[in-house]
Amino acid sequence: MPELFRLLDSAQLQTAREAMAATPVAMAALDSTDRLAEYTVDPRQWVGVNGNGMNTIDVMWGAVTKGKQVVSGGGSTDIALHVIEVELVQRSRTLLADTQRSAAIVAGRSRYLHCGYVRGLTPPSCGRCVILAGQPCGSEPFERHPNCDCIAIPTSKTPNTAVTSANEYLDSLSDDQLVKVLGSRANVRAWKDGADLNQLVNAYRRSGSVSSAQRYGRNVKYTTEGMTKHGLASSRMISAGYAKDYVKKGGRYTKVDRPRLMPETIYDICARTGKDPRQMLYDYGWIL
Repeated sequence: MPELFRLLDSAQLQTAREAMAATPVAMAALDSTDRLAEYTVDPRQWVGVNGNGMNTIDVMWGAVTKGKQVVSGGGSTDIALHVIEVELVQRSRTLLADTQRSAAIVAGRSRYLHCGYVRGLTPPSCGRCVILAGQPCGSEPFERHPNCDCIAIPTSKTPNTAVTSANEYLDSLSDDQLVKVLGSRANVRAWKDGADLNQLVNAYRRSGSVSSAQRYGRNVKYTTEGMTKHGLASSRMISAGYAKDYVKKGGRYTKVDRPRLMPETIYDICARTGKDPRQMLYDYGWIL
């Protein structure tokens, strides 16, 4: 562990230095203004702490605690070591990404007090990061999911580049790369047919929200997202006759009484029946 922390300290220092060096270049390019720093930023201040101000030793030691929990729960040593390895990688990635974000915004505000920042991608990026690309951020740091490595781009404007625009980024990808981001080839086709990116990505927002089942004698792929009274898809489904009413089957929310079909199943139905896939995508709330 001591060697790990030495490497992390070194990586944090280097990351902070790179962020502070890149910030004035990015601001000059995006804002068309070259501003001088009003004070000097010390990169050493980011060494040894994470984005919440916690000591990195405590943060990384949490990975060992996870491994111990596996063993205490009856898991093998090999599984515990694998869990520790995965946790250490995730925590290290988040730690360095937070270091970049914090150092960049401090460096930006040393040149312009009211400097804001937008969320930037570091490709390859997952769908959850892509839909947030270019989102303006205030003084509060943006939230991350495990393995998120988004960066902060200081600017007083909202730049239109591939790392800050979801559509620009997706347009730069091959079909195979798009499948990894959007989840399936059917989702890629739906996006190209006009489906809303947020709808496609958020269909997988919760674990188990996308499932398959045997319905009407066929395998149907569906999602449980967007099916409450507040969801766009639910009202569209009722208007189109694909659902009848809202029902409550346990839980907090009232949902429509039919599953919300995923694009994969919609295209399959249209291929067999001759229906217009774009109309069905609209009726199920994929196209806004």
